[in-house]
Amino acid sequence: MPRTAQSSYLQLLNGNPNNKTKKELYKRTKNEKRLQVSAVNMSPPAWLASGAKKEFERIINLYQESKLLNELDINTLAIYCDLLMEYKSLNASLKKHGKTFNDGVKYDVSPIFKEKRQLAPQIDKYARQLGLTPAARASLAINLSDDSGDDNDDDF
Repeated sequence: MPRTAQSSYLQLLNGNPNNKTKKELYKRTKNEKRLQVSAVNMSPPAWLASGAKKEFERIINLYQESKLLNELDINTLAIYCDLLMEYKSLNASLKKHGKTFNDGVKYDVSPIFKEKRQLAPQIDKYARQLGLTPAARASLAINLSDDSGDDNDDDF
């Protein structure tokens, strides 16, 4: 199964696991700079519920200095926030109604609980894509160079 394409910066941070040459990495870096998108207008979409909008803005504020997210990530982040609010809503329903129900014949697992279990992997997938999990951040930071200026290594 082929690996997902990574940016040249991410490849460098990970120690160039694909063994690209300096020329290939330079060309890719140059092309990626041409494709960079602004992060100036990072406002939540109008279709988000108020709780999801608050979460959206919280995450944007946390990532503001890192420049990891840009305007192309708005929909992915919005879907993540929407799923998270749905998950919280299901939690509240479970607290109110319980994890099981009696249909007159037997006790069974609540459909709300089943829906919550299906939602959790989707939330995790989006969180990993956005760098919101500790493992995702660790993979970004594994070979992050120190900005102290001591080292004289080339960019590539």
